[in-house]
Amino acid sequence: MAYWRMLALVPMVGAVAVGQDAPLAFDVATIKFHPEPITLSADPIARGRTVTSIASTLADLLTSAYGVRYDQISGIPSWAESAHYDIVAKAAGEGALTRQETQQMLQALLAERFHLAFHRETKEMPAYALVIAKSGHKLKQSAADAQGKNGTRTSASGLHMEYTRGTMEGLASQLSHSAGRRVVDRTGLAGYWTFTFDFVPVTRPSGPDSDAPSMFTAIQEQLGLKLEPVKAPFEMLVVDRAEKPSEN
Repeated sequence: MAYWRMLALVPMVGAVAVGQDAPLAFDVATIKFHPEPITLSADPIARGRTVTSIASTLADLLTSAYGVRYDQISGIPSWAESAHYDIVAKAAGEGALTRQETQQMLQALLAERFHLAFHRETKEMPAYALVIAKSGHKLKQSAADAQGKNGTRTSASGLHMEYTRGTMEGLASQLSHSAGRRVVDRTGLAGYWTFTFDFVPVTRPSGPDSDAPSMFTAIQEQLGLKLEPVKAPFEMLVVDRAEKPSEN
């Protein structure tokens, strides 16, 4: 028995831009309602000139289209976090879509099919400042010819982060995913650094038998850095209007 609710294949207004100032948009796009249970989801990803998304909510799509975090979005209706959609969108032309082109086309898709309207505001929000601990940092500067092999993976006790050519701004951005709030770099350390870091994210507490250090303890003991609670200004995306995609 099929559980998909197929939404119409509708040509996008302004298909592919001709002219420097014309907005970019997909040539055609299909949107399918994805019912519960959700067993697999995937953010929008471009392969060639086709963008696909699996079981994404409007909130998910907003983070991808505008490069914001979930806590930077406000004013969305309740269904925007509970109704999931599968999207296949195609752009005419040749060559693989760049990230910027993909975002611009997703923005056009949201305006056209979800009737999205929003404005931006700046708001003071709880955050963490990444600073150097009193004992001094334990980072090593990257060699001039070091390759940028930076990544984070799940380990048995938590997360393992390994950077061979990382910046403090990049570290702060990665820590934001695990700290439960935004992390802003206030170390004053410029350039590229190499380090490894094992910790238990705030967003995923360890089990009672785990001896892995918390994020706050690990960052001070292993990196000689510290997370201090602060308030910082962040740009908010405030949704004024959003509608479920229609079937016509």
